Amino acid sequence: MKITVKELTTSGPTIHSSFIGLPYLRESVIDKRLPKPVLAYQTSSCIKIVGNIHNFIEAQESAKTSVPVYLIEDSESTLELLELIIEYYQPMTLMDKALLTRAALDLGVPRQTLSEKIYPQMDLAPRQKLIDQLLFLLKLPTELKTFIVDKDLSLKRAIIFQRAEEHLEWVSRFISNMKIGINMTAEIIQNIWEMAQRDDVDFKTKAIQMGLWEMADADYEDIRLAVADIRERINSARYPTLGRAGIDLSKTIETAQLPDSVSVKWDP
Repeated sequence: MKITVKELTTSGPTIHSSFIGLPYLRESVIDKRLPKPVLAYQTSSCIKIVGNIHNFIEAQESAKTSVPVYLIEDSESTLELLELIIEYYQPMTLMDKALLTRAALDLGVPRQTLSEKIYPQMDLAPRQKLIDQLLFLLKLPTELKTFIVDKDLSLKRAIIFQRAEEHLEWVSRFISNMKIGINMTAEIIQNIWEMAQRDDVDFKTKAIQMGLWEMADADYEDIRLAVADIRERINSARYPTLGRAGIDLSKTIETAQLPDSVSVKWDP
């Protein structure tokens, strides 16, 4: 393999469609990093742009005749090309890793090879089950993808959205309206999902029953009170007899007229 740095004409090369989405949220990435040459790959018939494609397109649109480029020549395999692209985009966001996963599959990389050879290069565990989890992230609404990148979520945290896969727009509105973090978001989604499973109803029905569905579009003067209300609703749904038990216990203790030296502690 050979890599050279040179000026590349903007009129001849083509764009490799598998990598056109990288990097995700490129506007913010550009602001934080120094500009680098685009990355191009010399095939047997043409030159294909595989990195910072948006910069190449902008150069074409502004009538620039050439751009600086890292040109990959004599690459021996698709695997080698993917490894170079990963190195080019380091550090990668979780959404970048999802996009590269899809690109690798589009290029015919076997799932076992992807998990065992490519994922360690992206600081991911070499497990095939991560492939479908990462591909799921590409289905998310833009707001949730941005949330994942802005909060620098791990895959384990981001995958909580699978619990509400049919209602992702609602999740987006809920997060935006309540201005809550990932921990609170995960708590709400997980509790709704678990109780929907328990009561054999769908996610939306259970959220409506708990009075949480409409909160995505409600107005709140104090979000802290809304969060306290959410936790109370979750506890009421999860432990429907718990509140009543506390009241009954208090009345029983009061009726018993216990000596002052005796105290009873109620641990819900």
